[in-house]
Amino acid sequence: MNSVETFAHVPIIIERGADWWQEQGVGDAVGVKFFSVSGDVAEPGVHCVPMGTPVGELLDRCGGVRDGRRLAAVQPGGASTNFIGPDQLDLPLDFGPLTEAGTALGSGAVVAIAEGNDLLAAATNVLRFFRNESCGKCVPCRVGSDKAYTLLREVLDDGARLEGPRQDRIIELEEVLRRTSICGLGQVALGPVTSVLDLPRA
Repeated sequence: MNSVETFAHVPIIIERGADWWQEQGVGDAVGVKFFSVSGDVAEPGVHCVPMGTPVGELLDRCGGVRDGRRLAAVQPGGASTNFIGPDQLDLPLDFGPLTEAGTALGSGAVVAIAEGNDLLAAATNVLRFFRNESCGKCVPCRVGSDKAYTLLREVLDDGARLEGPRQDRIIELEEVLRRTSICGLGQVALGPVTSVLDLPRA
Protein backbone atom coordinates (compact mmCIF):
# COMPACT_ATOMS: atom_id res chain seq x y z
CA MET A 1 0.00 0.00 0.00
CA ASN A 2 1.48 3.37 -0.97
CA SER A 3 1.63 6.45 1.23
CA VAL A 4 -1.38 8.12 -0.41
CA GLU A 5 -3.57 5.09 0.23
CA THR A 6 -2.31 4.84 3.81
CA PHE A 7 -3.17 8.50 4.43
CA ALA A 8 -6.64 8.03 2.92
CA HIS A 9 -7.36 5.06 5.17
CA VAL A 10 -6.05 6.55 8.44
CA PRO A 11 -9.22 8.57 9.31
CA ILE A 12 -11.42 5.52 8.66
CA ILE A 13 -9.24 3.29 10.82
CA ILE A 14 -9.26 5.86 13.63
CA GLU A 15 -13.03 6.20 13.41
CA ARG A 16 -13.86 2.49 13.14
CA GLY A 17 -10.96 0.95 15.01
CA ALA A 18 -8.19 -1.56 14.35
CA ASP A 19 -10.49 -4.55 14.85
CA TRP A 20 -12.71 -3.35 12.02
CA TRP A 21 -9.66 -2.97 9.75
CA GLN A 22 -8.42 -6.46 10.61
CA GLU A 23 -11.79 -7.93 9.63
CA GLN A 24 -11.84 -6.39 6.14
CA GLY A 25 -9.46 -8.82 4.45
CA VAL A 26 -10.34 -12.12 2.82
CA GLY A 27 -8.85 -15.22 4.42
CA ASP A 28 -5.54 -14.37 6.08
CA ALA A 29 -5.32 -10.96 4.38
CA VAL A 30 -5.88 -7.73 6.31
CA GLY A 31 -7.49 -4.45 5.30
CA VAL A 32 -8.53 -3.05 1.96
CA LYS A 33 -6.65 -1.68 -1.05
CA PHE A 34 -7.34 0.49 -4.07
CA PHE A 35 -6.75 -1.17 -7.45
CA SER A 36 -6.69 0.72 -10.73
CA VAL A 37 -7.84 -1.69 -13.45
CA SER A 38 -7.16 -0.93 -17.10
CA GLY A 39 -6.57 -2.72 -20.38
CA ASP A 40 -9.09 -5.03 -22.03
CA VAL A 41 -11.85 -4.85 -19.43
CA ALA A 42 -15.38 -3.70 -20.12
CA GLU A 43 -15.35 -1.01 -17.43
CA PRO A 44 -11.87 0.25 -16.48
CA GLY A 45 -11.73 2.04 -13.17
CA VAL A 46 -10.54 2.19 -9.58
CA HIS A 47 -11.95 -0.26 -7.06
CA CYS A 48 -11.42 -0.48 -3.32
CA VAL A 49 -11.63 -4.16 -2.39
CA PRO A 50 -10.63 -6.31 0.57
CA MET A 51 -7.07 -7.53 0.51
CA GLY A 52 -7.07 -11.16 -0.56
CA THR A 53 -9.81 -10.69 -3.17
CA PRO A 54 -9.12 -13.10 -6.06
CA VAL A 55 -7.80 -11.54 -9.26
CA GLY A 56 -10.75 -12.93 -11.22
CA GLU A 57 -13.28 -11.37 -8.84
CA LEU A 58 -11.69 -7.95 -9.32
CA LEU A 59 -11.92 -8.35 -13.10
CA ASP A 60 -15.56 -9.36 -12.73
CA ARG A 61 -16.20 -6.08 -10.92
CA CYS A 62 -14.96 -4.40 -14.09
CA GLY A 63 -17.43 -6.27 -16.27
CA GLY A 64 -14.97 -8.96 -17.31
CA VAL A 65 -12.97 -8.94 -20.52
CA ARG A 66 -14.23 -6.49 -23.11
CA ASP A 67 -16.30 -7.66 -26.10
CA GLY A 68 -16.64 -11.19 -24.73
CA ARG A 69 -13.06 -12.08 -25.54
CA ARG A 70 -11.02 -14.53 -23.50
CA LEU A 71 -8.31 -13.38 -21.13
CA ALA A 72 -4.69 -13.90 -22.16
CA ALA A 73 -2.80 -12.48 -19.17
CA VAL A 74 -2.93 -10.08 -16.24
CA GLN A 75 -0.26 -7.82 -14.81
CA PRO A 76 -1.48 -7.57 -11.21
CA GLY A 77 0.59 -4.77 -9.74
CA GLY A 78 1.87 -2.33 -12.33
CA ALA A 79 4.64 -2.25 -14.93
CA SER A 80 7.27 -3.82 -12.69
CA THR A 81 5.25 -6.94 -11.90
CA ASN A 82 5.31 -10.19 -13.85
CA PHE A 83 2.32 -11.33 -15.89
CA ILE A 84 0.13 -14.21 -14.74
CA GLY A 85 -1.96 -16.45 -16.98
CA PRO A 86 -5.73 -16.99 -17.10
CA ASP A 87 -5.30 -20.17 -15.07
CA GLN A 88 -4.20 -18.08 -12.06
CA LEU A 89 -7.29 -15.92 -11.58
CA ASP A 90 -7.93 -17.49 -8.19
CA LEU A 91 -4.74 -15.92 -6.82
CA PRO A 92 -5.50 -13.64 -3.85
CA LEU A 93 -4.52 -10.00 -4.27
CA ASP A 94 -2.18 -10.02 -1.30
CA PHE A 95 1.57 -9.68 -0.83
CA GLY A 96 2.48 -13.26 0.07
CA PRO A 97 0.42 -15.26 -2.44
CA LEU A 98 1.42 -13.08 -5.40
CA THR A 99 5.09 -13.23 -4.44
CA GLU A 100 4.89 -17.01 -4.16
CA ALA A 101 3.34 -17.08 -7.65
CA GLY A 102 6.32 -15.19 -9.09
CA THR A 103 4.78 -11.75 -9.36
CA ALA A 104 3.91 -8.96 -6.88
CA LEU A 105 1.13 -6.77 -5.54
CA GLY A 106 3.13 -3.68 -6.51
CA SER A 107 1.17 -0.47 -6.90
CA GLY A 108 -2.12 -2.23 -7.55
CA ALA A 109 -2.24 -1.03 -11.17
CA VAL A 110 -3.87 -4.08 -12.75
CA VAL A 111 -3.65 -4.51 -16.53
CA ALA A 112 -5.77 -7.13 -18.29
CA ILE A 113 -4.82 -8.30 -21.77
CA ALA A 114 -7.28 -10.17 -23.96
CA GLU A 115 -6.51 -12.93 -26.42
CA GLY A 116 -5.59 -11.56 -29.83
CA ASN A 117 -2.92 -9.28 -28.40
CA ASP A 118 0.73 -10.27 -28.64
CA LEU A 119 1.93 -10.79 -25.07
CA LEU A 120 5.58 -10.58 -26.08
CA ALA A 121 4.91 -7.22 -27.72
CA ALA A 122 3.13 -6.00 -24.59
CA ALA A 123 6.01 -7.11 -22.36
CA THR A 124 8.57 -5.58 -24.74
CA ASN A 125 6.70 -2.28 -24.49
CA VAL A 126 7.12 -2.47 -20.71
CA LEU A 127 10.84 -3.11 -21.20
CA ARG A 128 11.06 -0.07 -23.48
CA PHE A 129 9.75 2.06 -20.63
CA PHE A 130 12.36 0.74 -18.21
CA ARG A 131 15.14 1.11 -20.78
CA ASN A 132 14.18 4.72 -21.32
CA GLU A 133 13.91 5.40 -17.59
CA SER A 134 17.28 3.88 -16.69
CA CYS A 135 19.54 6.47 -15.07
CA GLY A 136 22.50 4.79 -16.76
CA LYS A 137 24.61 4.61 -13.61
CA CYS A 138 25.11 0.85 -13.67
CA VAL A 139 26.21 -1.09 -16.74
CA PRO A 140 23.86 -4.10 -16.35
CA CYS A 141 20.76 -1.93 -16.50
CA ARG A 142 22.02 0.62 -19.03
CA VAL A 143 23.48 -1.85 -21.51
CA GLY A 144 21.46 -4.96 -20.72
CA SER A 145 18.05 -3.37 -21.08
CA ASP A 146 19.04 -1.85 -24.42
CA LYS A 147 20.47 -5.14 -25.73
CA ALA A 148 17.35 -7.02 -24.67
CA TYR A 149 15.02 -4.46 -26.21
CA THR A 150 16.93 -4.46 -29.50
CA LEU A 151 16.83 -8.26 -29.69
CA LEU A 152 13.12 -8.41 -28.87
CA ARG A 153 12.30 -5.66 -31.33
CA GLU A 154 14.07 -7.63 -34.07
CA VAL A 155 12.05 -10.73 -33.21
CA LEU A 156 8.77 -8.81 -33.28
CA ASP A 157 9.60 -6.95 -36.50
CA ASP A 158 10.48 -10.25 -38.20
CA GLY A 159 7.22 -11.81 -37.03
CA ALA A 160 9.30 -14.62 -35.55
CA ARG A 161 9.07 -16.57 -32.33
CA LEU A 162 11.43 -15.96 -29.44
CA GLU A 163 13.12 -19.35 -29.20
CA GLY A 164 16.50 -21.07 -29.28
CA PRO A 165 19.62 -18.96 -28.69
CA ARG A 166 17.70 -15.69 -28.70
CA GLN A 167 15.38 -16.87 -25.94
CA ASP A 168 18.35 -18.19 -23.99
CA ARG A 169 19.98 -14.77 -24.33
CA ILE A 170 16.91 -12.99 -22.94
CA ILE A 171 16.75 -15.38 -19.98
CA GLU A 172 20.45 -14.82 -19.34
CA LEU A 173 20.09 -11.04 -19.51
CA GLU A 174 17.13 -11.14 -17.12
CA GLU A 175 19.19 -13.00 -14.54
CA VAL A 176 22.15 -10.65 -14.94
CA LEU A 177 19.98 -7.54 -14.57
CA ARG A 178 18.09 -8.99 -11.61
CA ARG A 179 21.24 -10.02 -9.75
CA THR A 180 23.60 -7.15 -10.52
CA SER A 181 21.62 -3.94 -11.15
CA ILE A 182 22.04 -1.39 -8.39
CA CYS A 183 18.38 -0.49 -8.00
CA GLY A 184 14.96 -2.03 -8.42
CA LEU A 185 14.40 -0.60 -11.89
CA GLY A 186 17.06 -2.75 -13.49
CA GLN A 187 16.23 -5.69 -11.26
CA VAL A 188 12.66 -5.94 -12.58
CA ALA A 189 13.07 -4.60 -16.13
CA LEU A 190 13.06 -7.98 -17.87
CA GLY A 191 10.78 -9.85 -15.48
CA PRO A 192 7.58 -9.10 -17.44
CA VAL A 193 9.23 -10.40 -20.62
CA THR A 194 10.37 -13.70 -19.17
CA SER A 195 7.01 -14.14 -17.44
CA VAL A 196 5.18 -14.36 -20.80
CA LEU A 197 7.55 -16.86 -22.42
CA ASP A 198 5.44 -19.81 -21.30
CA LEU A 199 2.14 -18.12 -22.14
CA PRO A 200 0.57 -18.50 -25.61
CA ARG A 201 1.31 -15.66 -28.04
CA ALA A 202 -1.35 -14.25 -30.30
